[in-house]
Amino acid sequence: MSRQPIQIANEMIRASAGAGKTYQLVNRYIRLLLCGQSPKRIIALTFTRKAAGEFFAGILKKLSEAAQDAEKAELLSREIQMTEATSVDFSVALRGLLDSMPQLALGTIDGFFNRVLGMFS
Repeated sequence: MSRQPIQIANEMIRASAGAGKTYQLVNRYIRLLLCGQSPKRIIALTFTRKAAGEFFAGILKKLSEAAQDAEKAELLSREIQMTEATSVDFSVALRGLLDSMPQLALGTIDGFFNRVLGMFS
């Protein structure tokens, strides 16, 4: 699979509770990783710490399962509409994500703006 970054448009997901926002965010994040985007350059924000934790846990779970199991890799590749993705691709994405953890922008909107303001105090 090509690791050359592919441009994907920015997107805001707005929906009521229980409408599947976390599922959509997790799949979009994984798709961005497989399209060659650096985890450090992806911003994913929610309103609550609980939702941010669920989001990050969902990414790790899906990537690790797909990296270890060809059937789960095939299922996830269909979910993210990248049917050519393999367990190796998910393993590479997981390694890149773990290596970039200190620089990730996954969290709450409040936390993100506090970090930005702290850089320009």
